[in-house]
Amino acid sequence: MKKLLCSLAFLAASPVSAQVVLTPDIAEALPALGSELSREMVGGTMKLYGPLHAADTNDGLNVSTDQAYGDHERQKLDVYAPEGASNLPVMVFVHGGGFVRGDKGGAANIGRWFARHGVVTVTLNYRFAPESTWPSGAKDVALALDWIKANIAGLGGNPERIVLSGNSAGSMHVADYTFHEDFQNEADGVVGSILISPPAVDLMGRELDPARDTLYYGPDGDRAAQSVVNALDGRTLPVMVAYAEHEPAMIIDQTRKLITGLTDRNGRLPLVVGVAGHNHISIVEHIGTADESLVHEMLNFVGTAGD
Repeated sequence: MKKLLCSLAFLAASPVSAQVVLTPDIAEALPALGSELSREMVGGTMKLYGPLHAADTNDGLNVSTDQAYGDHERQKLDVYAPEGASNLPVMVFVHGGGFVRGDKGGAANIGRWFARHGVVTVTLNYRFAPESTWPSGAKDVALALDWIKANIAGLGGNPERIVLSGNSAGSMHVADYTFHEDFQNEADGVVGSILISPPAVDLMGRELDPARDTLYYGPDGDRAAQSVVNALDGRTLPVMVAYAEHEPAMIIDQTRKLITGLTDRNGRLPLVVGVAGHNHISIVEHIGTADESLVHEMLNFVGTAGD
């Protein structure tokens, strides 16, 4: 599997280095599944990685599950920490699922890998559309951060070194919290954010998916106010943007707009990491396997953000 560290020019640039770490069957199967978010692509990708994750265990880790950070049944989180952890950096991971589905248990691979590499990792559930609409995701991130600030030191984490991360819909909840200052807690301990495959950075002038996006953002929402590209001039936290080679065209477009906005804001490119050979699902499903296409860039970001 090849690794891309790309610039704004494009999002489909040639890889600058190569590291073949995938089994040949997965390396061949992923491109064949295509880039569109069909049931066949999603299901096929999950089928490839399911057995690999099922073989993993929590050996050497302290795992605290279903910690309630709010009153809603979905407002629960899991914490993964290495045994004997003390004052380690913290990474919060918010799963994807089109704003309407998903579970923190599906991110156990992420919790385990990062905990084994010295990061106390929090995976969280959040409320779903259509019951809960924008900005409920950002509000859930804020509530989870309240819990983390109060409890994470006792579980081995440093409450002043928290990096937020998420993929797909989860990345939008992280982005909304990161960029919309009205949603942020004071003294929240957040030192950076990792946004993986963001799907809804700029909602203006484009048709929303009625089965997912519209359910969350509402049929008549203020698209300008809901677009994080219009909220980038607030707190200037370090941001890492990641995407897969085989993303849907809409994700490519939205990722480009985010990179452009951050570049205009900062006067320089943000950290952008692209992973060749992967799709919208495998970009996080590969974490915890022999494939280390993305994890070391994430690990380095977590370890240095806030320095």
